Amino acid sequence: MRKTILAGCFVLVAAVMTAQTALAQIVITRNSVEDFFNSEFNVVSAMSFDVDKIIELLEIEGADQVWDFTDLEMDFGMSGEGRIQTFPSVDGTLGEEFEHFEQATHVIRADIIIRETYEGEEFAFTFANYEYSILSDEEYRLLGTVLTEFVDPEFREIEGVILRRPGQLRYQFPVTYGSSWESEYEEQSIFFGFDNSFDYTEDVVVDGWGDLVTPYGTFEVLRVSRLKTMSFGFGTIGLESLEVEFVNESGMPLAIIDIDIVFGTDEYDTEYAEASLSLILSETSAPQDLPMELPERATLHQNYPNPFNPSTQISYELAEASVVSLDIYSLTGTRVLSVIDNSYQSAGTHTVTVDASGLSSGVYIYQLRAGGQVFTRRMTLVK
Repeated sequence: MRKTILAGCFVLVAAVMTAQTALAQIVITRNSVEDFFNSEFNVVSAMSFDVDKIIELLEIEGADQVWDFTDLEMDFGMSGEGRIQTFPSVDGTLGEEFEHFEQATHVIRADIIIRETYEGEEFAFTFANYEYSILSDEEYRLLGTVLTEFVDPEFREIEGVILRRPGQLRYQFPVTYGSSWESEYEEQSIFFGFDNSFDYTEDVVVDGWGDLVTPYGTFEVLRVSRLKTMSFGFGTIGLESLEVEFVNESGMPLAIIDIDIVFGTDEYDTEYAEASLSLILSETSAPQDLPMELPERATLHQNYPNPFNPSTQISYELAEASVVSLDIYSLTGTRVLSVIDNSYQSAGTHTVTVDASGLSSGVYIYQLRAGGQVFTRRMTLVK
């Protein structure tokens, strides 16, 4: 599945205390997960769509391996700081209005400030996410997340909610090389007034351990592969994707690779792959600022979620300021929806929400025109 910047904010990433050389595989336990709670940190993040090199990294499995992310062409990056706090119950948190979260044993809030510099001017994006989970000696189950954006600590407004019923089984403890488990859950996403629900099945295996090499140091990780099947409305028909996480002893991902599986095959969809780095460093570390460069080329990303009902988000990048049009077409070539109509937009990353409630179920083409370039992708609407 696609991960926009917004979506990426819903996973609490891991605390990296020091760079290490992997002498033996790490083991994730309840205690090691809890050790990360109530901490302050610096954060750096970056994303890459360098498909060929991403697939090369996917092919590396097994014991005592090295996954070198320094060769990836990173399209953009951010840095910032934040803190994580735990709460004794759901009461008094923004998720208290959702009955599903009442069973949570742990409520975690991550307050994060992301800073970006463009043409000498610094921009700051401040947000918080509340994660509701069940953590026991046997397992770690994620119930869902509430994302907020706020101007100051006294004012918070819900931007989006993800509910997972009965919960996504993140880990069965202890987690070590060779561990495996399955998880089935319904995921309901509520963003900007739109409500989407899909059923997921995950086959999870820890299929590697070793060193993750990044521009910010080398870290000891387990490789956790999650083969996801998203089902929708037609019995057993579903779409598959592979999400590979490189996690530290806290059990949170330092890097993620995400790629779709061609329907009806075991082959990767080589048209699109995504890799992201989200490194949270201890407050005693000195994080290196990522270069805040503009995209080198215009890019149209896969919509997320996909399939969707009735809304989805489309992200794209512009290497230079351009007049932009974004339209939705039927497979017969008829334009059925105009999302952006000849709007002048600045260089950088843009995300738009598409409301397809007026369209029928089916496969559609969405087309981006920017600066004389044309990009197209397919999307699936399921009602």
